[in-house]
Amino acid sequence: MFRPYAPGYTLMFYDTIVIGAGIAGMLAAIGRAEAGERVLCLAKGHGTTHWAAGCLDLFDIGDGDPLAGVEALIADHADHPYALAGVDAVQAGADRLRAACAVGGSPLVGSLRRNLRLPTAVGALRTTCLVPTTMAAGDARQLPRQGDGGGPLLIAGFHALRDFFPPIVAANLRAEGFAAEGVYLQMPPTDRTLDFGTVSLARLFDRPEFRADVGRQLRQLVQRGRYSRVGMPAVLGLANATQAVSDLQAAAGALIFEIPTLPASVPGMRLYRALEAALLRAGGRIQIGAFVRRGEGQGDHLEAIYSEAAAREQRHHAARYVLATGGIAGGGVRADYAGALAETALGLPLRTPSARADWFGTRFLNETGHPVFRTGVAADAGLRPLDAAGQVVYKNVAVVGSALAGCDPVREGTLEGIAAATGWKAGRA
Repeated sequence: MFRPYAPGYTLMFYDTIVIGAGIAGMLAAIGRAEAGERVLCLAKGHGTTHWAAGCLDLFDIGDGDPLAGVEALIADHADHPYALAGVDAVQAGADRLRAACAVGGSPLVGSLRRNLRLPTAVGALRTTCLVPTTMAAGDARQLPRQGDGGGPLLIAGFHALRDFFPPIVAANLRAEGFAAEGVYLQMPPTDRTLDFGTVSLARLFDRPEFRADVGRQLRQLVQRGRYSRVGMPAVLGLANATQAVSDLQAAAGALIFEIPTLPASVPGMRLYRALEAALLRAGGRIQIGAFVRRGEGQGDHLEAIYSEAAAREQRHHAARYVLATGGIAGGGVRADYAGALAETALGLPLRTPSARADWFGTRFLNETGHPVFRTGVAADAGLRPLDAAGQVVYKNVAVVGSALAGCDPVREGTLEGIAAATGWKAGRA
């Protein structure tokens, strides 16, 4: 439907406009589109998918039950985003994310009842919950320990890939008690001579002849060193990494697993592509490069939003809106030169430390984290934004993901879990 809003201009009316294209925004958009609504997703760029590991972190509770940890967190912190979403939405959001990834060819494995521990690009171990199948063989519970007598673990990479150093990864894993060795592979002949970044290497691994060459090198190493598993940077294909890993395993004669790298995150890009495909199948639209700068409200109703455009602002109108721009890390919250924090898209009130001096704790590493990272928009049980007096600002706006106050997602290990739970709740509300 098109409606005039000024002489010489037309406006497409949407049922829902989602601001942000991370996991939270995409799941909210998918839910509304699958309900039969006309949906538009606006974003200034790709969300956290492109710099995160492509996994779902539910709650970093160590070796405990992460879903039980979420239930305890909800009981103790009524304003936490998990409490606003509810346990049912936590499970349903994770399920919908898994379904989208499975259809998109990048399936996630694991259980909400058990965390996995995976190697990072520096050889440390990180806790996560649901992981791409291409990473599953890297769970620390399955890796060979020193003195076990089995075949050691091999970490393999390329000199041309910046920021992934197999000898360092292996050395740090040995310090953790694992039997690990690092080696550099020879780059197979390609038409590229420069810029072997994560994305360009992933595209090379989509080529059967490229991975066949790598597979031959790995087979020689495995036969000589009797390696049981091989960890490689997470660049083993962009279009069909599952097939690429299967081919490499067959050629090498050992289990292969991916290790997340520094951004750009190829597993994260695969996850985003799966969500994008799900939204398009449901009839939704996505507009990347649309930086929403302000909203126009009438009382407790948001009437329209405005995004940057080449010549003038672009006006967008919908019956309801979902704010999924992230927190400080995602650019949804910014500080000005005077130290004031602001929500960047709609100018919503923030729950934040009262003074700049209170942003950080006295110690860099402390048990409770730094208060500034809990900054966000306070919301009610319907995810509607609240002002300082606890009154709803806009009844037709839902706030999701890291834009919500009351959590420190990176420190808690809840980043994708909160995004999936709140995004899906907004999508199905």
